Amino acid sequence: MKTSKDKFSVTVLLLTFIGVLFIGVVIVGGILFFNEKTIVVDGGSIQDAVDDADPGDIILVKASGGPYEENLVIAKNNIKLIGIGKEKPVLDGTNEPGNGITINNTGGLVQNFIIQNFSFNGILLNSDNNIIKENNVNENVSSGIRLNISERNIIKGNSVIGNDNGMFLSLSESNMIKGNNVNENDSSGIRLSTSKSNMIKRNNVNENTASGMFINSSESNMIKGNNVNENDNNGIFINLSDTNMIKGNTFNENEDNGMSINLSDSNMIKGNTFNENEDNGMSINLSDSNMIKGNTFNENEDNGILLDAGSNDNDVFFNRAFGNGDGVLTFDINDLNITPPLNTFKGNKCDMSDPSGICN
Repeated sequence: MKTSKDKFSVTVLLLTFIGVLFIGVVIVGGILFFNEKTIVVDGGSIQDAVDDADPGDIILVKASGGPYEENLVIAKNNIKLIGIGKEKPVLDGTNEPGNGITINNTGGLVQNFIIQNFSFNGILLNSDNNIIKENNVNENVSSGIRLNISERNIIKGNSVIGNDNGMFLSLSESNMIKGNNVNENDSSGIRLSTSKSNMIKRNNVNENTASGMFINSSESNMIKGNNVNENDNNGIFINLSDTNMIKGNTFNENEDNGMSINLSDSNMIKGNTFNENEDNGMSINLSDSNMIKGNTFNENEDNGILLDAGSNDNDVFFNRAFGNGDGVLTFDINDLNITPPLNTFKGNKCDMSDPSGICN
C-alpha cells in the first residue's frame, strides 16, 4: 500500500523543469519533501514535518520571518532535526507552555536552533543515544537541557543561558556533556541527581546564581577540564556522592567555596586550581577517604583547604597552597579532625597550617 509520500513522488517524477529533474519532490503546506529529507520552509510547521517523517529522516529547518511557536515532540527513532541558513531558526514558547522539544526516541539529533521562553524545559530527553549540539537554549523557566532516565547521549557545543538550571541530569548515566557554555542561570549551571558514569568535560560554567555545579547522590562521574568561575555560591558542591573523579578544572573567584564536599566519600580531587574564592578553596565536611592530590590553592579568603572535625582518613598529598587565610583562624591548610582515623598529609607546599607541620 502506497503512502502519501510515495504518491507525491510518483507525481513529481513526471515533471521536468528546464533540464533539471526533481525526483521524489513535493511541496505541501509550506513543507518540501524529497527522498528521505524534509525541509521546513518559512511558515511551515516543524511538528507536521516530524509527524510525516519516517525513522531516519532528516528535517532541515530554515529561520522564518518570525519564531516557530510550537512544542515539538519527537517519538520516532533516528530523526535528525537541523537548523540551516545564516541565522538559527527560533523555537519560542512565549505563547506555548510546556517543553520546547521533548525527545522520546533514540538516535536523534537536534542541532543549530535557538530554543527560548518555554514554561518548562528548553529540551527534555527521555531516551538514549541522541546528540544535542550547537543550540542556544535560553530563558526557559525550568532547565535549559534536562536528561531524565537517559543514557549515552552527547550534549556538545551548546550555549545555555538564563534558565533555572542550565543542565539537569536525573537518573541518567554514561552521557557526555562537552564544550558547552552554561552561564548566568538562576540556579546551578550543571546539576546531577542520582546519576552515574557521566563525563562532564571542557565546559564553561560561570556566573550562575547558585553553585556552578551541583553533584547530588551521584557516583563515578568524571568532571574534567571545566572552567567553573564567578558563581554566586560554590564553584562545585558535591553532596552524598562517592567515587567521582574531579580533575584538571579551575574553580576561581566563586562567592562561597571553590569546592564543597559534604557527606561524600572516596572521591579523587586531582590537579585542579582553586584561586581567590571568597570562602575556602576547598571545604570537606563529614566526608571520608577522599584523595586530594596535586591541586593549587592561592589567595582564597579563608582556608585553602579546610577539613572539619568529622572528616576522617582523607589523603592530602602534594598540593600547593599559598596566601590563604589570616594565619590566626584560617590557614593554607586547616585540619580540625583529632579523632582517628586521622587524615594523612604528605608533600604539601604551603606557608601556614593548623596543626603545624602539614606544610613542607
